[in-house]
Amino acid sequence: MKKWSFTTLLIIVLTLLPISQIEWGTQAEASQTGKTNNEAISNNASTDKAVKEKAPVSNSFMPKVNRSYTYKPSFEDAGQKTYTASKNNSIENSVELLENDYIGYTYIEDQQQLALGVAYSDIFFFSLSYPMKEKTTITDTDYLYDGTTETTPVYVESTSATVKTKAGTFHNVVVLNYPNGSKIYLAKDHGIIRITDFEGNITTELISVK
Repeated sequence: MKKWSFTTLLIIVLTLLPISQIEWGTQAEASQTGKTNNEAISNNASTDKAVKEKAPVSNSFMPKVNRSYTYKPSFEDAGQKTYTASKNNSIENSVELLENDYIGYTYIEDQQQLALGVAYSDIFFFSLSYPMKEKTTITDTDYLYDGTTETTPVYVESTSATVKTKAGTFHNVVVLNYPNGSKIYLAKDHGIIRITDFEGNITTELISVK
C-alpha cells in the first residue's frame, strides 16, 4: 500500500483545522474515573539505576473491538467524532475505527511495526518501527508513489508517561516526538489518545471510551 508521510498529512489536517514491542510497567489500563481536561504527564522511571530493564511487549496498541472511542478535537477537525472499533477480517492484524460503514481509520500492528491509515484507502498517517525503547530513535517509513521509501526519525521521548484526558488517566503512555515538534501519545488497548502540534497545542484527543 502506498503511504503519505505523517508530516505531510499532519500539515493537511492542521490546514483543515486540527489532525510490539514496547516497554511498559505493569499498570497499563486506563482509569476511567479521572475526568479532567488538564494534562499531567510524569515519567515513572525509577531513580534507582540498578532497576531491572522492563521487558518488551508486542501487539499492545490496538483499540479493543466492540468499544466506541470519542475524540475532540477529532482526527479531521476541531469537532467531536465517535468511532466504533471492529475487526477487519480482510487485513491481518488490523482493527478499524469507523464513524460509519466505510468512513474511519485502520490500525495495523505486528511485531515489526504499528501503522495507522485511512480505512479502505492506500493513505497512511504513519508506519512506525518496533521495538520502541525510551530515549531511542525509531523510524516512520513513507511508501512513496514511485515505489521508493523514505524514513523519518522519530524520538521515543517516554514509554512511561502518565496522561490525563476526559477519557481517564492513562499510565505508561508512549510519547513520540517528530522532527517538526509534533507529538503522538499512544496507550495500550487504545492507540492514539492525543496528538499535539509543534507549539504543544492539542490537535486530537480521546475524550471517551465506552
